[in-house]
Amino acid sequence: MNLSENKLGINNLFKKFKENLLSYLYLLKSEFQEVNVLINELKNYEPFKLDVREATPTHNALNIAVVISYARNFKRSYGFNNIEEINTQLRKDFTDEENKLHKRIITERDKEFAHSDASANDIQIYYREFFSHSRKTVRQLLEKNELLMLQKMVSKIRTEIDNQIKYINN
Repeated sequence: MNLSENKLGINNLFKKFKENLLSYLYLLKSEFQEVNVLINELKNYEPFKLDVREATPTHNALNIAVVISYARNFKRSYGFNNIEEINTQLRKDFTDEENKLHKRIITERDKEFAHSDASANDIQIYYREFFSHSRKTVRQLLEKNELLMLQKMVSKIRTEIDNQIKYINN
């Protein structure tokens, strides 16, 4: 292989990497638009209850959707391997409080929703009508102030995604 063939190979490899990275960033951009829509739905949902046992099934489902839709973007998936550096870059402008909420959401996704790590202590039995009972996992729902903070976090992420796309395209 001569020098010019080697340069061509490297250029093709770089072009493919750049295309994959752009694909990933555009995918994230779309995913975080969806997260924003779900946050707005949950934020405006009535009746808004913090106790999962009092929340309606729709409220609970929206909470789960927000947590999973946000957190899945920070996990290895879609065939992309080196995403930790990208995800760290997307969160670079988070405050300490925002980083704390980010970690809590990731943990909730992993423990409560995406895997069966719930322990027996997380289950309560209660009565809903005559002779009926249900079991629900007792988990913390996102509060309205946390939803507002999450919305700001998503806005920061979307801005950084746009910046990264512009940088790669130049």
